[in-house]
Amino acid sequence: MLDYALVKLIDGMSLPGVILIFMPVTLILSAMTRRKRYFLANSIILIFLSFPVTGKLLIAPIDVGVTYQDAIAQFRFGDSDSVVVLASGLQRDRETGATLPSMGSFSRVKRAEKLAKQIQAPLLVSGTDPQGQGELPFLMEQLDGSEEVLLTFGAEGTADHAANIATLMQSHKLNSAIVFTTGIHAYRTRAVLEKQGVTVNAVIVGIKDSDLTWTDFVPGFEGFFYWKHGLKEYAGLIAYYWRGLI
Repeated sequence: MLDYALVKLIDGMSLPGVILIFMPVTLILSAMTRRKRYFLANSIILIFLSFPVTGKLLIAPIDVGVTYQDAIAQFRFGDSDSVVVLASGLQRDRETGATLPSMGSFSRVKRAEKLAKQIQAPLLVSGTDPQGQGELPFLMEQLDGSEEVLLTFGAEGTADHAANIATLMQSHKLNSAIVFTTGIHAYRTRAVLEKQGVTVNAVIVGIKDSDLTWTDFVPGFEGFFYWKHGLKEYAGLIAYYWRGLI
């Protein structure tokens, strides 16, 4: 279990991962110099990051999504021209090579279908495969076919999703959208779509990552998770701003 936690912490590199790597270095340095301040500072920072509440406060400003339950209760006929889903690609089994869309994509498409029926708007799905033969055929098989579905594919990131969706919406004279995506990408998704001229009525997410519970005040590896993904998202936002995408 500890090995798994350490791999997940360091995988992809993150601030908590770097601090964890430097832990033995500062311990050796403290032993050699008889100065414990390096090891003590490293330990204090690591403990601070381990509290989920600190990571959740970090991502609170960009946690702009609404839950599906709130959206179903809020939106009615005419509230939006379309319902949009950003698919997140395929998951591949390392042993057999078999692929399947992520559970997140499946869940988003099914929920978006229900909302599209409720507000009587077309459903737009943006995929990642260049030929549209990846996750889209499987996801389309899960729909009952009673709603209009428009597809676009070939997106390599949020910016590509936004550009493809905006082009598709313009060709069908659609102006506004309710968008389904992952929670950590809610702010970025809204920003890039609005940059493309799309009016975003709401971004619907699976969970509100910044919502606090009493367990968030107990240290654990979950705190490192929020810091890792929060800092990565802020870095992505800075890069998008620098490139003029938001």
